[in-house]
Amino acid sequence: MKGFTEMTDQEILALTEEDVQKLIKLRMMEEGIKIMDKPKIPELFEIEPADIQYFSIPLLDGFAFTDINEATKVAEILKSAKSLRKVDYDWNKLGSDYKFLKKSEKYKFNGNSDFDIISGWAYSDELYAKISNFAAQNKVMKEQAAKDQKEYDEKMQEASGIISEISGWVKEVKVKYERLNRLTYKFATDYYPLSDHNEDMAMKFMAKAYSFTDKEKEYILQNYKELLSTSDE
Repeated sequence: MKGFTEMTDQEILALTEEDVQKLIKLRMMEEGIKIMDKPKIPELFEIEPADIQYFSIPLLDGFAFTDINEATKVAEILKSAKSLRKVDYDWNKLGSDYKFLKKSEKYKFNGNSDFDIISGWAYSDELYAKISNFAAQNKVMKEQAAKDQKEYDEKMQEASGIISEISGWVKEVKVKYERLNRLTYKFATDYYPLSDHNEDMAMKFMAKAYSFTDKEKEYILQNYKELLSTSDE
């Protein structure tokens, strides 16, 4: 396949989007940039939702109840405890060897208050055993897809100059001929008939209104007759 700089305007106009992509890949190959297909989104296993509602207390981080009444009772007991303290230490000054007890209005530094009841959903042992292998495979597929997408994006970034150059060149040629074809149509439907089918006079009048190069005039004169209606010929 010819490089795009070796192509004529007519060859560029005839390019399909697939052809343009081939030209880009050809340049990427020449520049030593890895050619990759756009990664596909993996088809993941459908995972059943968690089946057990739980109730947790922020102060008991990592623990939860399946009975909201029990959770509420424990929260009230903790809230009313007068001797509740946090075991703390100054890591920078003495490390963890010298611990001290700390009473605070709030022991958790993020989220809800220490004793709020927070609801969530988790898997039972049986359902977790059923879905865990499928969920693990989903995780692997998503991680691989993310890795492939990252590499693809990096290669597209490397090739961005090539893509812009070729796509811009093709667009420039197409815009050029869209303009020429509009002018040719205007010449055939307005200037030529209104000049009593006098080609030279029609071009003279049109040249007053439009800025042409000699090549553009030549294109119009070579192609306008194809647009003439039977009555104008």
